[in-house]
Amino acid sequence: MSEVATVVAGWGITFVILATYSIWVVFRGKGIGRELGIGETEQSDLEKDVGTITDS
Repeated sequence: MSEVATVVAGWGITFVILATYSIWVVFRGKGIGRELGIGETEQSDLEKDVGTITDS
């Protein structure tokens, strides 16, 4: 294998490993957040009020 092919293969493998790890970290963080109740979205007061408005 030539030097260029070796470097390209090394960078490719490194990129795949880092991308996989990044995805794992995001999903792990979301799972931990769900367990702790962090990041849950709630309806704002404005969204709650929109349902009660009627046209007269």
